[in-house]
This record gives sequence, structure tokens and C-alpha cells, in this order.
Amino acid sequence: MLLALQLVRGFLVGVAGLLPGLCGSTLLVLFGLYRPLTVALARPFTDVRGNLRRFGPFFLAAGLGVLAGSRLLATLFARHEVPTLYLFMGFMLGVLPDLFQHARRAGRHPAGWLAFAAMFGLCLGLAALQDRLIPRDTPLQGHWGIWLAAGAGIGIGAIVPGASVAFLLIYFGVYSPLLDGVAGLDPRILLPVGLGAAAAILLFARAAHWLFQTAEGPATRGVLGLVAGSLWLVFPGWPGGRQGLLCLLLLALGFALSAFLNRLGPKPVPG
Repeated sequence: MLLALQLVRGFLVGVAGLLPGLCGSTLLVLFGLYRPLTVALARPFTDVRGNLRRFGPFFLAAGLGVLAGSRLLATLFARHEVPTLYLFMGFMLGVLPDLFQHARRAGRHPAGWLAFAAMFGLCLGLAALQDRLIPRDTPLQGHWGIWLAAGAGIGIGAIVPGASVAFLLIYFGVYSPLLDGVAGLDPRILLPVGLGAAAAILLFARAAHWLFQTAEGPATRGVLGLVAGSLWLVFPGWPGGRQGLLCLLLLALGFALSAFLNRLGPKPVPG
């Protein structure tokens, strides 16, 4: 029974890991797995066999969830990009009430708003450098540097609740090829993304644990800055008409589901 529950949870975390706002780390907090998993990842060579027994089936199921979710999302995003973006924005907006409460509880130190401004400015700065970083006509499939960076961003988002980088991937035109590559098991994409994500998780798990323990306010407001900046970049405008009403409905549904899940789980404070 416990194994079955672990497999179901892993599958759901894998699917959610592809969704902006409804990120895998949010579900890890909800399932009570965030702290033991980050502690294990912060010390990956301690009790290796025990960690494999505890988390091996979970990661296997999460991989299957990523594969299944990528196929569905690739189809939805290709056929209905604007409505899907509104659903994604709802997921992301649903994280904000919990983040604001978290930030207020941590206090109003000026460093917190500096962190907010820095992360918001980072999003705008990356957008300004788009043509230099990833020109629109760049063939992405064999570009290891781009996919390593994308994987690193996904890995960081997996260990920092609310810090989804999917909107940045959408803005740079990387999200759809990523979904197609994962769904098609393309090694030119899977290998660098997997390596980048694994490296980021192993390198930053302990840093994330320390940061939220010692500088909770600035860390939380930095996540808020990332959320605000990425939403600013991908807002597709108002489509109007019946599609506009559908977009509003999807925005509301995404917000309600994300806010509900964040409310259910324990407070996302690593440590």
C-alpha cells in the first residue's frame, strides 16, 4: 500500500513538474516529502542504499509522469496556445496568496524587496538579451548549452517551491520543443536536460535549505519577483470574444486549484 501511494505521488509530481505554478515542489510540500527529500539530496552519498529504497520508486514514477504529461501538454500547447497560457497563469497566480503570507510572516526587511527587484530585473534582463542568448532561428535539438541551462532551471524550480521557470522557457521558445523532445524520448534533449536538472538539484539542494532557514524573507520575495517577472513576459494579451471567456474560466480554474493545493499542504518552509 505504501509503495502504491509512493508511485502515485511520484507520478503526480512528475506531471506537475511540467506545469508553471503547479510545480512539482508544491506537491512535494503537500505530500510531506519536501523536507526528507531535500535533506537526502543535500547529502547524496550518505545512506545511498536507504535513500534508493525510500525514493527510488518515487523517482521512477515521477519520470513516467513527466513522459505522460509531456505528450498531453505538447498537444494542448500546439493546438490551443493562448488558452493553455491562461490556465498556466492561473496556476502561477494561485501560488501568490501563500507566498505573500509567507513573506509577511518573515518580516519586511529591505533586503527582501531588493531580492524581489533583482529577480524581476533578471527576468527583464534575460528578455532584453533574448536575441543573443537564443536567437529565434537557432536549431535547438542539438544545442546542448541551451538544454543544460533549461534543465538547470527546471532542477532549481523543483527544489524551491513556487520558483517555476517554465514561463521563461515559454518566452524563449524552448517549452514546446522541450515537451516534444521528452514525449519523443529524443536523447539530444533528454540527456542535457536530465544532466542539468540533476546537477542543479545536487548543487543547490543544500543551498536552498540554508537560504530558507537563514534568510526566509529575502528568499520568498525573490521567488515573488521571479513569478511577477515571468508573468509579465508571457502575458499573451486579451483574445476577446468566446475565446476570451474561455481564457477567463481557465484562469479562474487554474488559480482555484493551485491555491487549494497550496492551502492543503504544510507551509513550504524548507528545513
